[in-house]
Formats: sequence, C-alpha cells, structure tokens
Amino acid sequence: MNEKFHRSFDSLQQIFDFTERFYTAESIDPRHRFAVNFAIEELFTNMVKYNAGNPHRVLIEMEQMDGELVAHLTDFDVDPFDVTAEREVDTESPLQDRQIGGLGLHLIPKMIDSIDYDYDEPARRSRITFTKALR
Repeated sequence: MNEKFHRSFDSLQQIFDFTERFYTAESIDPRHRFAVNFAIEELFTNMVKYNAGNPHRVLIEMEQMDGELVAHLTDFDVDPFDVTAEREVDTESPLQDRQIGGLGLHLIPKMIDSIDYDYDEPARRSRITFTKALR
C-alpha cells in the first residue's frame, strides 16, 4: 500500500488514516502500531521541517512481508540526511538543560527492529526503510 503526502504538518492526520487502513487490511496486531506510527511521524516531520519549501510530496509505502512490517519513506529533490548516523543525545541532564532536537531519531531504533537509509545522488532522492517484527 502506498500514498504520497503533502509536505505539511497538517498531513499527519491523513498519514495516520493511511496507516490505519493498512493495519486493518493486513490485520496488524494493535501492540505494534504505536512504534510504527511514532517512527513514521518522526521521520515525516523531519522531512517537513528540514525541507519546508520543497514542493514534492513524500511517498510512504507499507507492506507486510515474512512476518515483518516494512515501511519506506521517500523524499524527492533533497540533500542527503542520513537518519541512521550516530548523534550525541543528552538523555541524562534535566530537561531544561538539554538542547532541543535529536531525541526522536535517537528513540526510533529502540522501538523498531531495523532502519536503513539510501540516497540516490543523481536523482536527489532519500529513502528510509524500517522494519518491525510482527511476532
């Protein structure tokens, strides 16, 4: 199942409607849905935030394959931004002393099973793929 979404925070409800249709069609156990929705929301909002003026829609694809949910988010006409790169995130200091940003990308790998990043330089296309085991 796939759909393209306007690069806007206002698209989040449409994205959640899309994921819900997928979950229903594929009979995905509700206990897996929060982690998948969190990952999609965090990745999509980063695409919106860091490429706000880009007119291209973001493509989200989801499938169930070999006991895993596989999701792809594809962003077009963008510079590379590897979401799998190691980043320093302060999780020890009090909230008021922490620098804003980075926590979502820090949490995603802890909630899903794998995440990969691919950048096609000639096409200027970023593609993030993540999986969540459905066992």
